[in-house]
Amino acid sequence: MKTKVVTDSGSGLTQKQADALGIGFLPLQVLVDDKQYLDGVDLNTDMLYAMLEDGKMPTTSQPPLLLEEELFEQLLKEGYTDIIAINLSSGLSSTNEIVQATGKRLGLNVHTLDIYTTLAIQKYLAVAAKQLLDQGNDPDEIIRLLSEAVDKSEGYLMVDNLDHLAAGGRLTPLAAKLGGLLKIKPVLKVAKSTGGKVDSFDKVRTFHKAVAKGVDQVKNALQPGVEYEFFILNGNDDPMADKTREMLNAISPETPVHIMDMFPVIASHTGLGSIGVQFIPKIEGVVYDETRICN
Repeated sequence: MKTKVVTDSGSGLTQKQADALGIGFLPLQVLVDDKQYLDGVDLNTDMLYAMLEDGKMPTTSQPPLLLEEELFEQLLKEGYTDIIAINLSSGLSSTNEIVQATGKRLGLNVHTLDIYTTLAIQKYLAVAAKQLLDQGNDPDEIIRLLSEAVDKSEGYLMVDNLDHLAAGGRLTPLAAKLGGLLKIKPVLKVAKSTGGKVDSFDKVRTFHKAVAKGVDQVKNALQPGVEYEFFILNGNDDPMADKTREMLNAISPETPVHIMDMFPVIASHTGLGSIGVQFIPKIEGVVYDETRICN
């Protein structure tokens, strides 16, 4: 048995970073003004932010089937027999379903799970899977360990600009307009309890209150005696990201807080100024260092 961990760009990894980690990479697609970009290949967060600042309304879709075929055929040539697939939630994309179908057709054994989310938790799980594999764990044991962590993880998205949610079908244009006029900010939840879909958890006045509500939900979900990793996704609002870190530090000073830019495929739908907070229990044997991944 020869096994490869494979993830998509919902994890925030770029092709270069995935290659350095020894992880197979599938770029999701971002379409802007009829031009197709491959996330993590010829599109990064700074580029997307600039497009959003210009008023663009990006859309996203699953990785190109041709690239998926090419990756899996190359893995077969290199002698791989098994794949551990860490893809974004099936409630958000059909990527995982297609990965399984392609692997089966080509004779690769695909070991996978529904992570019920994306973003930083997906990145953590992909990195964890690779570390656990390098430590000699078999694919089924790795999936079991990841599943246990996923069951106790959650994530919240706080969106300042509602126009992108409306463009993506999450809100009607009228609701977005009224919400803007009334300064209503949604708190969106993505977790196993929502079936891996983006669900409206609450609506409050002012963005600061929305972020505080998201952090409060993290506080309520933490279990005594469990060590966690905290993640903040920064949609180009450094002051609010810093305030969010202060809030998280206040509820659990000993828990590491990792701040990263909002990933392009999600920022396309949440727009500028959004903040995400996610948490997941630490998986035994896994050392997560965001600075090493970025470099």
